[in-house]
Amino acid sequence: MNVKPGELVRIIAGREIDVKVHDKGFVASTAVFIVAIVASIALPAMLAGGAPSYTLAVLGDARVVSDAAADLVSAPDGERLRGVPETDLTVVEAASVEAALAREGVTAVLSMDAGRVVVTGREGVPDGLTSLIAAASAHVTAQGVARDAGLTNQQVAALVSPTPPRVDILAPGPDYAVPPQLLVIVFGLLFYFSVLTFGIAIAQSVVEEKQSRVVELLVAALPVRWLLAGKVAGNAVMAIAQVTLIVAAGLVGAGLAGQGDVVSQALGASGWFLAFFMLGFLMLACLWAVSGSLSARIEDLQSSTLYMQLAVMIPFFAAVFLPEESPLRVVLSYVPLTAPLIMPGRVATGDAALWEPAIAAVIVAVTAVVLIMVGARLYAGSVLNTAQRTRLLAAWKSGGRA
Repeated sequence: MNVKPGELVRIIAGREIDVKVHDKGFVASTAVFIVAIVASIALPAMLAGGAPSYTLAVLGDARVVSDAAADLVSAPDGERLRGVPETDLTVVEAASVEAALAREGVTAVLSMDAGRVVVTGREGVPDGLTSLIAAASAHVTAQGVARDAGLTNQQVAALVSPTPPRVDILAPGPDYAVPPQLLVIVFGLLFYFSVLTFGIAIAQSVVEEKQSRVVELLVAALPVRWLLAGKVAGNAVMAIAQVTLIVAAGLVGAGLAGQGDVVSQALGASGWFLAFFMLGFLMLACLWAVSGSLSARIEDLQSSTLYMQLAVMIPFFAAVFLPEESPLRVVLSYVPLTAPLIMPGRVATGDAALWEPAIAAVIVAVTAVVLIMVGARLYAGSVLNTAQRTRLLAAWKSGGRA
């Protein structure tokens, strides 16, 4: 039976995908990650419930302060005094402090003592209510002093509610819903954990096939390079699908929380991140397979994958520790190893010109092709050596004859 190479790759890739889909640990971790992303974004906003509600009991002369507080919180957003929190305030009359605090639902009691405003709570007084009463007390005091000075109503209004200053910005910067550096860290974590998780899985799969001698049966049925291509393709599909699901979950969570501006900002940056993630994964995937093929036992993976782990860690730490634009950051955004994270980070912060990510993507793609060719030769020269760990030079020489 004559099977085309593309069909062979598809069969091997389908096998890798099937293994991942039926891996309960993989499915569970993906589900937990998605739920955690949605919950961390959506639940705080959904549970916030708007402005806090307070019930304030008032005694005697303190009524003037409570009335001022009610006026302050009922003012429109654009006219509310600075420092006055958004509050749902209910004022009730009381005969005494003790009687008021005995009533269910009363947050605090407002009274006067020798002309001084007193706020009494049962176990404590919320900071928001304290700030509101302080602003109302200052408002009442300023009105009294102004009237004693013979000021008109317009002058009193100008005194207690001065016109806020006009703010002119000559060169306004971009207005971001969330700090771009936060998106860079989130994308960096996704890249780090996904590439590391799938990379180790590829290496472990290869060495398990060597230990069980299954690889000898596979190589007898199809060329070694097609086996590698299918293995890389299958894991690449699953890695990209997982990251896309996580990013989509974050966007859905932000949408549920009513953070449309966050969604717009994340969408603008996530496109290039996903593109570079795909290229970066393909660039390193073959080398992860080589790390497994060089090992003869599972125990050898710790040492054989060390350099690959560093190749994943370096871009992450470079992205985190270079959040601001600098000559070094610009250079690293074109270096194939660090470009998959640094360039999308520069796009997120608005530092990259429109043409820069395209050029960097071409550089990473070309590097990926070269490393795939190198990795294929090393893999072909080492995957059938099941007796002992293979040296790089020996794998390279054997791969040339394969």
